[in-house]
Amino acid sequence: AYKAAEAGRQVIKVDPKYTSQDCPVCGHREKKPLWVRAYTCPQCGALLHRDVAAAQNILARAWTGPSGVAIPCPRSPGL
Repeated sequence: AYKAAEAGRQVIKVDPKYTSQDCPVCGHREKKPLWVRAYTCPQCGALLHRDVAAAQNILARAWTGPSGVAIPCPRSPGL
């Protein structure tokens, strides 16, 4: 966290539970063994790499916060 602070960034803690099992498109949860790397959602048909789906879910949780309310994201200088 101190490196982020030095760079003028904010660290947002996110509960990682189920991030690789939840579909980032529709929210359907599908339990799969860890060796299954592709995530195909039986609900909406989305096809993603498991790690990409988890990253998208983590980002979505960081944006909404623990209460489900959107939190502002400070813009970086120059953007």
